[in-house]
Amino acid sequence: MELDDNNLPGEGPDKVTMVINSSEYQRVSYAISIAKVAAALDMEVHMLFTYEGLERLIKGRSDELGNITDTNFLKKIKNALKKGKISKLSEDLTDANKIGVRIYACVTAMSIMNVKEEELIKEVDQVMGLSQFLVLSKGSITYYV
Repeated sequence: MELDDNNLPGEGPDKVTMVINSSEYQRVSYAISIAKVAAALDMEVHMLFTYEGLERLIKGRSDELGNITDTNFLKKIKNALKKGKISKLSEDLTDANKIGVRIYACVTAMSIMNVKEEELIKEVDQVMGLSQFLVLSKGSITYYV
């Protein structure tokens, strides 16, 4: 893409919000990567984990690979983790949180899945509902994963 006066860097929203509905390892990993890059670019970043995505915020479950059904892809992910080509989700969530990415757990998903607040990883900044997150999302670029 060529840059001209209509699409200069720095123009547009300076906030990114993400709804993480999937618990698929590669999807969550890539969403966290987008969040970390946006934070590094001095953007405000907020991630709401809901339903299956909420599973990644439960202590001891962030790094599970069980939901990768393609055995060939599972081998590739395991190999990349072993060789250090990609980080564990738990490490990515910690790093993202350290650079200012705000991480939220959906209260409705917690209720449906019988998850208590004390079961969540320490990187969760707050438990909130969808309406509160939508207010927070106003004026942002929003991604649904």
